[in-house]
Amino acid sequence: MAQRSWSDLPRDLIDRIFRRHLNIRRIDPKDLARCSLVCTTWRRVIADIWGKNLSLLSSASGLINKRVLAEYQNFQRDPPEGCRVRIVDSLFHWEGIMIGPQSSPYAGGVFLLDIHFSDQHPFKAPKVTFQTKVYHPNIDQQGRLCLETSWCPATTISHVLLVIYARFNDPDPDDPIDFEIANIYKTQRIQFEEKARAWTKTFATASQISAIDWTDWS
Repeated sequence: MAQRSWSDLPRDLIDRIFRRHLNIRRIDPKDLARCSLVCTTWRRVIADIWGKNLSLLSSASGLINKRVLAEYQNFQRDPPEGCRVRIVDSLFHWEGIMIGPQSSPYAGGVFLLDIHFSDQHPFKAPKVTFQTKVYHPNIDQQGRLCLETSWCPATTISHVLLVIYARFNDPDPDDPIDFEIANIYKTQRIQFEEKARAWTKTFATASQISAIDWTDWS
């Protein structure tokens, strides 16, 4: 017989187990935080529980950042236009999807983002990286953006992603990361838009869309 693990348990059973222990206060928040690392199913169940039991986080000794949790809840309630996120392996690591605006050269593109929060959040800017190649003056060849200069503790990740989304329609060539693309944008706009569309078609459409499990983003 094949060996089975705790991660093979059905989600509804895992949900009942955790909620029962939470209701009778027999589980330590620290242990709950560690359990979230077991697998995707456990993580999602526990994220749902955390969302409805904020008081349990008060004794988690730094394992969970309430601000990150609050931002995740607010994002799910009111996601910015064209954006979705989900938790990857902890509340400090999210994955995002951004849909290219129809009025831009990135129309029809599905762009994956990797989002990492510091344990010093919100006093240190999160790291947002495009996992999909993007031809854009404000995104470098490794998908990196510069957030540090505009970040302050009052800024939220929803606002950051809204600004990034707006840059699809309105690049800022005067504050670029890729100076070559910025120069093309300024001096040869038609060539810029043609190449942006070509990259979107090559890297951000058919094969990318088919590879995504869209049930995870509902």
